[in-house]
Amino acid sequence: MVSKKIGIGVISVLIVICLIVSSFYFDWFGAETDEMDEDIRKLEASLQSQLGYKSINLEFDFSEPMFSEYRNRALVKVNESDFYSIGDGRPVIPVNTTYFEFPFGTRIIDVNYEYSTPQVYMIDKILSYGSCSGLTETADDIYLSKDPYPLDFGTYHTGGGLSDGEHKTFLVVRTYPIRYYPLDDKVEFVDHVEVTIQYKEPETPVLDDTKVYDLLIIAPNQFTKTLQKLVDHKNNMGVKTRLASLNEVYDKGWKGRDNQEKIKYYIKEAVENWGVKHVLLVGGIKRQSLTWNLPARYSHVLIPEDVQEIPEPEFLSDLYYADIYDSEGEFSSWDSNSNGIFGEWIDDVKDDMDLYPDVYIGRLACRNVLEVYIMVNKIIKYEKTTYNKDWFDKLFLVVGDHWIDSQNLAEGELIAEEAIQVLPDFDPVKVYASDGDINGKRVNDALKNGAGFAYFCGHGGVKAWSARIPPDGKQLCTGYTVGNMIFLRNQEKLPVTVVGGCNNGQFDISVLKSLTKGLQKNGLKYFGLTGRFWYAGWVGNCWAWWLTSKHNGGSIATIANTGLGTHAVEDGDNNGVSDYIEVLDGWLELRFFELYGMEDEDILGDNYGQAVTDYLHRFLGDNDEMDTKMVQEWQLFGDPSLKIGGYRK
Repeated sequence: MVSKKIGIGVISVLIVICLIVSSFYFDWFGAETDEMDEDIRKLEASLQSQLGYKSINLEFDFSEPMFSEYRNRALVKVNESDFYSIGDGRPVIPVNTTYFEFPFGTRIIDVNYEYSTPQVYMIDKILSYGSCSGLTETADDIYLSKDPYPLDFGTYHTGGGLSDGEHKTFLVVRTYPIRYYPLDDKVEFVDHVEVTIQYKEPETPVLDDTKVYDLLIIAPNQFTKTLQKLVDHKNNMGVKTRLASLNEVYDKGWKGRDNQEKIKYYIKEAVENWGVKHVLLVGGIKRQSLTWNLPARYSHVLIPEDVQEIPEPEFLSDLYYADIYDSEGEFSSWDSNSNGIFGEWIDDVKDDMDLYPDVYIGRLACRNVLEVYIMVNKIIKYEKTTYNKDWFDKLFLVVGDHWIDSQNLAEGELIAEEAIQVLPDFDPVKVYASDGDINGKRVNDALKNGAGFAYFCGHGGVKAWSARIPPDGKQLCTGYTVGNMIFLRNQEKLPVTVVGGCNNGQFDISVLKSLTKGLQKNGLKYFGLTGRFWYAGWVGNCWAWWLTSKHNGGSIATIANTGLGTHAVEDGDNNGVSDYIEVLDGWLELRFFELYGMEDEDILGDNYGQAVTDYLHRFLGDNDEMDTKMVQEWQLFGDPSLKIGGYRK
C-alpha cells in the first residue's frame, strides 16, 4: 500500500516520539521489525487516547476502469463512483464523497490515505472535459501541466455551519480512483483506498444551548416603527423575534473594521447570546442614491475570462453575513490576508472562506419606508391566509432553450421536467418556449392565478429575463421584464420564485449610480439609442427585488443571482443526463425544490441554507472558483423564517 498523509502536524509529532522510543527498543532488545511496527501502533494509539483523539476508518474498493470514446475524447468510468466531477474545461473524473457531522468546534487532526499500487493505463485521446459556457476549451493549467489531475487520490475539506438548525463541524472526504497525466497520455488507477480520520471533539460546547430568540431583524432606524408589526406577528406565530436598529448595532462597540463587519460581529453575538438561527436584513440602496440603508458586502472571486463571458471582479454576497464561523468555531472574516479586500480569489491569492451558513439569512432590499410597509403586510397576509388554498398547489414554470449546442437540447425545459419530479404534489403550469414566444402577457396571464412556486430558468439581466427558442436556440424570446411586472395582478396568490439567470438579483443598482457610471464610461453617448441607461438606471430596482416588493402581487420571496450565473453545457460524463441539471446553478436550484417536495422542509431560510450546505458538501472539494461564486451570489430576497404555504389556522 502507498501512504499519503494529509493533515495537521500534531500526529506527526506523536509518530516521531513513537519512532524514537521504538528505535531504542530495537537497538537494545533486537526486536523484530513486525514487532516494532506493532509497538509503534500501540504507543501511538495510547498517546492519541490520552490526548482525547478519536478515529474513523474507511475503505473503498473500485472495480477496473472502463474506457470509451466520447465526442473524440477519452472517457473513463468506475462503477463504484458516486458521481463525476465536472468543471469548466476540467477533466471529467470519477469521485466518491463521504461527509461527517461532528459536534461544533471539533478539530480534524489528520486524514491519512493509504492506497494500492497505482496501475497505469495509456490513452490515445485527451480526457473528456466539462463545459460551462460557449467559450469553453481545455483548461491550460491542467492540460498543459506535468502534474496529475487531481494532485492526490484523496482530498478533504472542513466547514462549520448549520445542519437541521444545529451547529456542526463538517468533514467531507473525497476519494478519486483515477488520476490523469495529460502530457503523458495516461491515467493512474487504484483499486483499494483506506482512509483514517483522526479528530478531537471539544471538551465543552463551543456554543451554549441558548434559545432566547429565533429571528433577528436588523434595519436602519427609520424602518423600525413599520417593522414592529412584523415583529408582533412573528411572536404571535411562535417565532421569537428581536428587532435591532443599525444604531444599536454600530453603537455596541463590536469589533469591526467597517459597518459590514460590525453587523457580522453583532450577528455573531446574537448567535452566542440568544441562539438566533434566522437573520432578516432590511434595507438596500437608499432610494435612488449611491449610499446604503443597510450595507452589503462585495465578494471578489474572479472567474477567468474564458469561463464567463464578461469579467466580473466583484459581486454582492449576503452569504458573508451568514458565514460566521469556520469549522473550529473561529470567526470567518473572509479577509484572511487582512488587505481589506473581502472574499478574494484572484489567481493564487485566495482568502480563507468557510462558506457554510451559520445562520439562515435573507434580505428585504427596501429603499424606503413604503417598500417596508408593502413587505410587512405581504408576509403577514401570506402566513395567515395561504394554508390549504388551491392556488398554492401549482408549480409555475417559465423556461426554454439555454445554449446553442450540437444536440439541440432545450436545457431549460429539461430542468423544468426534473423540477416537476421533485415537487410531486404540485400541478405544473408550463410556459415553455417550445410552445410559443415567452412574453409579458403570456407570463402574466398564467401567473395571475397564483402558484406555490415559480421557476424561471434561462438568461437574465438587471431588468429582464429571457430564454432561447428551441430547437436550435438561435433566437431569444421576447422575455419578461420589470415593465411587464407592472401589469401582473396575482393579488395575494404569491409564489416563492427561483430565477436562474445572470444579475437578476443585483440589488445595488440605482438611477444615480447608473448615471454616474455611464457618464464616466461613455460620456453623453450614454443617452443614445443603445438602451443601456434604461437597462440599468431607470429601472430603479433589480428584477428579483421588483418582483418581490411589488404591491398587489408579485412573489413572496425570490432567489436570484447577484452576478453572472452559470449553467453547464452538454453531457460531459455521457450518462444521458444533461450537465445543466447535475452541476452549478441547475443542481442548486433543483436541490431547493427537492428539499420542500421530497424532504418536507417548509421554512424558507432553512430550505435555502440547506441547499447551500448540500452544494458545498458535494462540490467545494474540487477547488473551483465557480463553485465558490455559485453559493456566494445566490441571494434570498425574503423572510428566512417564512412558513412556506402559511400556518395552519
